[in-house]
Amino acid sequence: MKPLLTISFLYIWAGADPLTLDMAVAAEGPLPTLRLALLDFEDRAGFQAEWHLSRDVPDLLGRYLDADDAVFVIPPREVEAVQLNKQVKKYYGIDQAVRLGQRLGADLVITGVVEQLGMRRVTVGNPNLAGYKSYNSVIHLSQVQLIRVATGEIVETFETLRDSTEKSYGLDLFGRPRKQDRVFRELFKVDFGSERFFELAFGKLVDVAFRDLSSQMITSLTERPPIDLSGAQAQVLAVEADEVYLGIGILDRVEYGDVLPLYDKEIRIALVRVHQIIGPHLCKAEVVEKFGVIDAGLRIGQRLSRNAKEDD
Repeated sequence: MKPLLTISFLYIWAGADPLTLDMAVAAEGPLPTLRLALLDFEDRAGFQAEWHLSRDVPDLLGRYLDADDAVFVIPPREVEAVQLNKQVKKYYGIDQAVRLGQRLGADLVITGVVEQLGMRRVTVGNPNLAGYKSYNSVIHLSQVQLIRVATGEIVETFETLRDSTEKSYGLDLFGRPRKQDRVFRELFKVDFGSERFFELAFGKLVDVAFRDLSSQMITSLTERPPIDLSGAQAQVLAVEADEVYLGIGILDRVEYGDVLPLYDKEIRIALVRVHQIIGPHLCKAEVVEKFGVIDAGLRIGQRLSRNAKEDD
């Protein structure tokens, strides 16, 4: 049996005038957005308001993530419908998350745990005569995982903890409610993530926590160390139909899903998407766009960024 990489393949592209291709590089379009599915979180907080944190928290996090053009968050109703599927319920943990992601057509799924989320009032003294109160707000999300559906790997795990204590200055006389008391009671009635929710002190803390968490997640998905293309083998090694073998692998920091341009000198010939990491300096990619003849020896360009057109 002959070694795979000693065989040369030639893919012939027919279409526009090849002379035109020698004069200009094809126009570059935006990368396809990553499809994210936020699954139910595990609720360990047990907040006593009319909130359903297992669904409310991922839904709200999805709203923050969806504000970035690099991702598309699958609507919560679609996620909820698929989570009710009896076939999927047979599985647990990452296996279940991956199968849900497959049914939703997601690139990544997000899972997590709500450890604490709410406000606690501490009273010292007799509230009917003279007392002192303080209000402690806590937001603690743990094990927030980005899971790649195609491979089942955990891309990264996040945790966020925000803690704020609001003290009441002076004494509460004869049980007379202060403004802080009224806000505390209102929190049990307001809809989670509503406009009024974000006007309250607790809602403002939630905004800070979720904005920071979503920013970290987007950065993880879009800003990664550049691929090492310095090796002599960092080129197209072989072409087979609509797939190419590239001389870069796990040690060169290439990752599943990376979109890479291929060049003949300075002319872009194709865009390929990595779909299999084979070895330290070997991977396999599918052709997603082609502008000329794809052949062994083409130069590999730096991965395309989802926040910029290209990082060469």
